[in-house]
Parts: sequence; C-alpha cells; structure tokens
Amino acid sequence: MKPVDYRDRDGRTFRALLPDNAPASHAPRGIPVGPPHLDALRLPLAVEVRLHNELHHRGVFTARDALKRRPDVQAALMAALAVDAQRIVDLYIGSQNSLESAPEDS
Repeated sequence: MKPVDYRDRDGRTFRALLPDNAPASHAPRGIPVGPPHLDALRLPLAVEVRLHNELHHRGVFTARDALKRRPDVQAALMAALAVDAQRIVDLYIGSQNSLESAPEDS
C-alpha cells in the first residue's frame, strides 16, 4: 500500500492508501487516512478548509496523531485563523485611516 494525497472539490487535501499498482487518480476511493472532515465544527467553509489543510500539512491525520501532537493541532488552528486575524487588523487600520481623513466639523 502507498500513501497518496488528493484534493476534493472544496480544496481540502486528504491522504489515502492505495494498492501499490493503483493509479493516483483512484485516491478518493482509497482507504482514508485523514485528516477527518471538520464540518461538525460548523466553521465557515473557508476557515474549515484552511484548518483541514493545515492539519494535513503538519501530518496530523489520525486521532492518535492529534492526541500525541497537540501543539501541532494548536499551530494548525492558529495558522488557519491568522488570515482572519489579519483581516480584522486591516479593518481597524482602514477604519482608523477613514477617521483621520474625515473632515472635522467646526
């Protein structure tokens, strides 16, 4: 058996096991390794996909991986949310710039 990574239509990257002679295109039908679907967390899809892919990138595929490597799970979560944190900071900066450039009432 060989590990093969593949991407679903939403952009999540999964790992599956395939027989050594199977083509990589069969990966979606292989034996799933992980990461598991995270839809039960009810995150916005973009955040869920980023978190899923961060877990994959760090090799956190199974419950055993997650239990043994909690710092990697936390790092994946921080990385997935970092984009949203940057958006929040950008909103503050944009709001501050708007306030500074607004004409003052006399």
